[in-house]
Order: sequence, then C-alpha cells, then structure tokens
Amino acid sequence: MALLKRNLWTLFLLTLTAGSAILVLLLLSSWQSIVAEQKSLHSARVALVAQSMDSVLRTQELLLTVVGREILRAGDLPQSPQHSPELDRILQENPVAIGLGMARADGELMLVSSSLNLDLLPNLLRTETSRDSFQEALAADTMVLGRTYFMSAMNNWVIPVRKALRGPQGDVIAVMMSGLRIDGQAGILSNSLHSGAYDRVTLARASDGHVQFMSEQGMSPEQYFKFRYQAETLIDQNPEWESLPPADTPQSDTPYTYRIHRDQQNYLGAAQFNNRFQMWVMSETLMRPLWVMFFKNALLYISIFLGSFVALFIMFRIIAIAEAKRLKELMYLSRHDELTGVGNRSGLSASIDSLLRRKQSFMVAVVNIDHFRGVNDRFGQEYGDQVLCAFARRLLSVVGEKDVVARLGADEFVLLIKAVNLQALESHARQLSHQLDKPLELEQFPLQLGVSIGVAVCPRDGDSVNTLLRSAHLALYQAKKSRNDWCLYREELEQAYIRRVQVEQRLRKALNLGQLTMVFQPQVDHVKVVYGYEALVRWYDEELGQVGPDEFVGVAESSGLMPALGRFVMEASVREFSEFVGVQGEMRKLAVNISVLQFLQPGFANDVLSLLSRYALSPKQLVLEMTESLFISNFDDVLAVLNELREQGVRVSMDDFGTGYSSLSLLRNLPLDELKIDKSFIDGLLDDHKAQNMVASIISIARSHQLELVAEGVETEGQYLALMAMGCTLFQGYYFGRPAAFPVEPKSPH
Repeated sequence: MALLKRNLWTLFLLTLTAGSAILVLLLLSSWQSIVAEQKSLHSARVALVAQSMDSVLRTQELLLTVVGREILRAGDLPQSPQHSPELDRILQENPVAIGLGMARADGELMLVSSSLNLDLLPNLLRTETSRDSFQEALAADTMVLGRTYFMSAMNNWVIPVRKALRGPQGDVIAVMMSGLRIDGQAGILSNSLHSGAYDRVTLARASDGHVQFMSEQGMSPEQYFKFRYQAETLIDQNPEWESLPPADTPQSDTPYTYRIHRDQQNYLGAAQFNNRFQMWVMSETLMRPLWVMFFKNALLYISIFLGSFVALFIMFRIIAIAEAKRLKELMYLSRHDELTGVGNRSGLSASIDSLLRRKQSFMVAVVNIDHFRGVNDRFGQEYGDQVLCAFARRLLSVVGEKDVVARLGADEFVLLIKAVNLQALESHARQLSHQLDKPLELEQFPLQLGVSIGVAVCPRDGDSVNTLLRSAHLALYQAKKSRNDWCLYREELEQAYIRRVQVEQRLRKALNLGQLTMVFQPQVDHVKVVYGYEALVRWYDEELGQVGPDEFVGVAESSGLMPALGRFVMEASVREFSEFVGVQGEMRKLAVNISVLQFLQPGFANDVLSLLSRYALSPKQLVLEMTESLFISNFDDVLAVLNELREQGVRVSMDDFGTGYSSLSLLRNLPLDELKIDKSFIDGLLDDHKAQNMVASIISIARSHQLELVAEGVETEGQYLALMAMGCTLFQGYYFGRPAAFPVEPKSPH
C-alpha cells in the first residue's frame, strides 16, 4: 500500500512538471496567436479598404471622364458659374460624392452641382489647399487625388478628385472634379472602420504625406487635416520594405504587416500602397491592449492550471464505484480500437462533428505505414499487432494532450490536431513526419518503419467528416507515390484524381485495342558493342496525348490492369525482339521489366517459357529486371518462380540497385545474375565523392558475388570513362543510344 501511494504521488509530481511545461508552451502559443490574429485582422481590413477605395476611385475616374466629355460635346463652358441639372442628376446616382463640378484650366469653376454655393466658389489655382493637386491634375493623364480640405461652397469636408480633359492637341480644355464624402453618409469612408479605442484606419497621399482620412475614436477631419504621415517611416522600421519606395511601389494584393515605435508608443499594423492613385492605406493598433489581452489569457491559463491540478489532487483520493467504472469501460470500448487503445472510426467521427459544431479550425492527418503487409508476412500477425500497438503509442506521444489519435483499420491511423497554427502548416506536417520516422522500440528488436501522411485542414479542405477524410486520403495517395513522405491536400490533387480515372479508363481501351508500343534501348560492352536491349513500353492516346510510363504503370498497378499490361509488354517485347534478331542473325539479350503483380500471377513461369518457345528465342537471351520491392512480400513464392525460370536459363537482374534498404540482405538469398547501378548515382559520379564511393562499393559487391554489372543512365563520355576506370564494363544510356523501335517488318510467330 505504501509503495502504491509513493508511486501515485510520484506520478502526480511528474504530471505537475509536465503540466508546467505545457503551461509555458500555451502561454507562448497564446501570445503568438494574439499577434497573428491582429496581423490577420489588419491585413484583411487594409485589403478590404484598399480594394474598396480603388474601386471607388476607378469608378469616379470613369464617371468624370465620361460626364466631362459629354458636357464638352454639348457645347462650350458658360462665361460665369452656373448650376448644372445634369450634374445634379448624376450626383443623385453617385452617393459617394457630395458635389460635382467642371473648371477651366485657370481654376475657375464654371459648372457645378447645386450642392455648391455659387457665391462661395473658390479659384482652385489660387486657393492654397487645392492649388498643388489642381496643378497635378493639369499635368497628369489620369485622375489625381487631392488633399482633403473644408470646402466653404459645400460647407463640408471632402476628398477632391480631379481629371483633366484634353483636346486633340493634348491641351487642357477643362478639369472635371468630384468631392468624395467622408461624413459616413454614403460610401466606405466613415468613422466606423476602426474597431476599438486603440485602433485606427488611415488613408494618406504618397506625394506629400497628408492624411486624407482617418477612422479613430474621437478623431474628426478638423484634427487629422493637419497630420502628415510619411511612408518612409514605415520603411525605416520594417526592413522588408527597403525595396519599396513610396511613390513607385506596385499595388499588391497582399498587405505588408509591420511594427513601429512612434510618439513613444508601439504599434502593430498593416499597410498597402495604391500606385495608380498614389495613396497609402494603413490599419494599426497599439501594442498595449494586446499585452492586456495576453495577461488576461495568461491569468486564465494559470487559473485553469491550478484548478486542474487541485482537481487532479482530489481525483487521486477518490475511488470510483464499480458501476461507474463499468459504464466508463463500455463507453471507452465503443469509441476506441480494441487492439491499440486509440480512438476508432466512431470516436473519430464524434470528435470531428464536435469541432465542426463549434466551427473550430483543425487538421486531419491520415497516417499509413508503408509496406506493413511485409511485416505480417515475414514476422507473423502477432508481431504485426505488437508493431501496431507500438506505433499507436508513438502517435500519442507526438500529438498534443487535446488532440485525437484514431485507427481506421489495418495499418491506417488518423490524427485530429486541434491547436494547429495554419500559417505554419507545412512546418507542422514536416515535424510530424520526422517524429514518426524514428525506430520503434519493440521487445525483439527496434523496427524502422516508413510512413506516408496525407493532411487536410478544416474548413479549407472540407466541412464534414467524409469530405475531410476524402481530402486527406487524396493527399495520402500522393504521398505514397514516393513513400515515407507527407503531402498537404490541394485542389490540384482533385484534378490528379480525375486524371488517374481518365488514364485508367483510356488505358483499359488501349490494352483492348493494342494501342501501346514498345521501344528498345541498346546495352553495350566496354568497347561500345551492343550486346542486348532493354524493352520499354510507350503510350500515345488520342485524348490524353503522350502518357509517360511513370504515370500509366502506377495507374495499372493500383487499378488491377498490371497483369494485362505485363502480358502485353512481355509478348510484344519478345515478338519484336525475335523479328529483329532474326534479321540480324545475332545472339543478343533482351531485358524486360517485371512488376510484382505480374510476377505473382499463377503460371507466370510457364507463360514466359512458352512465349520464348513460340518465337524461337533461347531462355538464355531473356533477362528479367525487377526491383527489390518485388521481394518485400511473398518472398518464398517469388523465390520458387525465380528458381524455376533460372533452371531453364532465364537470367535475373536487380534494377535500381543501391536505392533500397534491403538490397544487401537480398543478395545472399536470391538467385541473381546481374545488378544495375541506379541512374541517380551515375548523375553525380563526376563531382560527388559519395556517389563515387557508392558506385565503387556496388562494383566491389558485384565482383565478390560474381554478378554482372550494368551502369544505366550514362549520358556523357566523362561518365563512361570514369566507370571504365572503376572496373564497370557494361553500360546503358543516352550516350550510347536512345530508346527506339526496331526497324523490321512484323512476321508471324513460329
């Protein structure tokens, strides 16, 4: 009893220590989340305001141009200022403007809307607040945004916009102008764009830094009219903007966030520049309320932390009654996997549905163990169960306390990660893959497993259990192409899935109609004399165009078409090769790649030997090329078929040697005649010492096992000479010849 009590309190202290560490991480995450949220808020606000202002200004520019030309087409300007009913009508349909007018090039307003008092009309060239921007309008071909000022003729504050109307010779005939509202009665410029006492939204001219508009608590045009805000201040404070001069920055769809110290205060904000109208749009807030918010969260976390451990302390002293324990066990079994103890499909669905109801963002990662079937086949199902349990424990160790681990079935697991930073999604997925790549500590021996991970994010990639799992499975399918990899779902994966379906359907038709073709790449000896050929399949489809073997072979393997494709490749290769060597009258070799699915077909050995006999080829002329993945599962069955073929003289070659993890162990047990050095080593042979050492090691292995050695992918004379110097005597690659069809007429089989 004392031992139990001591262990119990030891566990409590360990839990307290772990909880303290989690608390620190939560506090750090809370601060980062607050800052990220504010950056996102200001960026979104700036983008919205900038887009809205750009749309408003472009509309005004078009309106001023069209209306001005119509007025000039109707006749000359009057000699004295007049109200224009036409401008009044247009003003009623243009609520963002408070007044419209047309002025001569000397600054005198001649036609105005009735919202302007004719007795108080200023000369725009002689008035200080309008002189500079009016002169800019006279010199510019585009609409010019003037400085915000109080216009007595309208008894209101406006943002003037002016567009010069030119004659055929380019001289200014008149200037059309509009006064934009900033009183909030229409349009977007109102004092409600900000969202708190410490928040502000600002529009400023890039040419002189004058503030055009400011939405801030207690701020009025009379106050911000006097402000000047230099964009260079932001550039000095934010190194990311050093290459962005204020007058020449192209408008970007992505605002720039910044931190700045100004007026003895720290600010966090975002800004975006409109190059066409030379205007900055900025949104910022004081850092002080963010710290207040963080300390409130910290107080909450600390309170929860203390409360949790007080509750935990109490729970350690409570003995549950038998009936409550029984009910808890039943509920656990209904939501958890019986073998591994993690969640099952029902529990996973309930967890996802709960998060969807709360409209929380989260990440779904489908994790699949690569080649797990080989573990069961080699070590037995009992050992495979131990591996699954150990792997489930590993998954639980790499996710957070509030995250969910579930097993969908067989070797497929799902991680439901709730507290994920969506802005660092790739980093999170990469870290997860790295953690799962570590060896599993089992009773017998450590086991290194490869895993493929497909990741989907709610709500971006789906808004239901089925759509999220489907998106994650599409990403998993992409990851499994390279094995031991991870992939984030993206829309093009949907297109890739559709592409796979199209390729599968067209491949079925192509196999039925015999639309695939064979090409042959020569293999040469040390004096460049051809001693054999490798058969390679090619496919051109009327709808899909040229489809590479890397694509359609993978589709064939996953769709059950591989046996049919393999039969076509074997028969077409043997038939065309027999026709060619029959014409040449030479004893050359034919190398054919074999898939694991094709190799395990019943009667494969008899079919191969019958085919050779039908086309009068010696079994000694055939070389079957296979990768080591062929032997990962069904090793004994594969070995029996290989021995049967080799007894008749068929040679066996291991392709892509050196790229897998089990090649050396296979050499001792497999009846091999030849090794092929993978092209990846040949590519780096001349300048990569590791590649050179690897090639030298493979050559040494081949010699010690008395195996022939072929270097594939030789593309330059330098590679050829280097391989010769290292002792390699058989070669294949573009340097010696590209794959091509045999130039012979077809003939009937024997």
